[in-house]
Parts: sequence; C-alpha cells; structure tokens
Amino acid sequence: MEQHLKKRILGAFVTVVALAVAMPVVLDGSRSQIQLRSDIPAQPEMEPWQPLENERRVRIELEDLAAGKTEEEVTLPEVRVVKQDDSAAPRTKGDRAALDDQKQAYAWSVQLGAFEKRANAHALRDQLRAKGYKAYVQEFAAEGLTRVYVGPELQRSKIEAIQKQLSAELKQDDFHIKRFKAES
Repeated sequence: MEQHLKKRILGAFVTVVALAVAMPVVLDGSRSQIQLRSDIPAQPEMEPWQPLENERRVRIELEDLAAGKTEEEVTLPEVRVVKQDDSAAPRTKGDRAALDDQKQAYAWSVQLGAFEKRANAHALRDQLRAKGYKAYVQEFAAEGLTRVYVGPELQRSKIEAIQKQLSAELKQDDFHIKRFKAES
C-alpha cells in the first residue's frame, strides 16, 4: 500500500472512533441538566440611592469653596518657625527620648530653608530624599513660604549629627534644630 493511502485510512478510523465515543454523550442530553449546589446567600435588599440629594450637597459645597466661604471656616494650627535651635527636653538624662506635659514625645527636625516657590522646596526635598534623608515640606500660607525639614528623630544627638552632616554637604551653617510636633 502506498503511504498516502495508509494515512487516510488511519485518519478515517480515528474519526469514526471519536464520533462513536462523543455521540452518545451529546445525544443523551442528561449531562446538560446537572444542577450544581451553591452556598452563596441571596442578595440582600438594598436601600434605593438618592443621587439628587448627594449631587445638590456636592454642588453647594463646590459653590461655597468657589466663593471662599469654606476657607474662612478652615483654620490651620499655628506652626512655630525657628530662628535658632530649640533647647533640649527638660528633665531628660543623657540623650533619652522624653514626653512633654501633653504626653507627646520630644522629636527633633532640622530646618533647611524657606522658599517662596513651592517647586524649589519640593526639588530640595526630593534631592535630600535621593541622598537617603527623611525630608519633608511644610507650607505657611500666611507668609507665602514653603519650608524644608529633615527628620524627625527622637534623640537630639542624632539630629545634631544630621545637622552637622548637612552643613558639611551643603556648605551652609544656618540650619536650625526645631522641635517636631505631629499635626493632627
């Protein structure tokens, strides 16, 4: 027999066997009726939403914001700016962390500069972060300034070491240590 004829006979045989196996399953139809058991609970009843009320409230808030009414209501806490280094925490032995009268930890930051342009402050912050410092900015809207700080550290000796290191790196001596208080 020729090779070509053998291949055709083998293909026809495989096709007939596949049809003989698959046809009873397809024609039986009993397998399509199988019900699977589900443990999923029924969907709970939900309250109908009132989008109109929510939209009106948002619209009123946006109008107040545009008119400047909400800015008058929101007041930021007064943040003290340092002109010289803050003194160490009272009643502390050595360089231990301590709590003040309001049970807040004494933490320290180094003030590096104040910028009128926010972009300049953010650029310095990003440079310091790239060098591995914990840098952050704080905005003073009343003065129109954005200040850059490194810290906070719980031990004053650590922040003093960072102050010296930054003075050497940036070749400036007017960096001041400030007590850090978390804003809430």
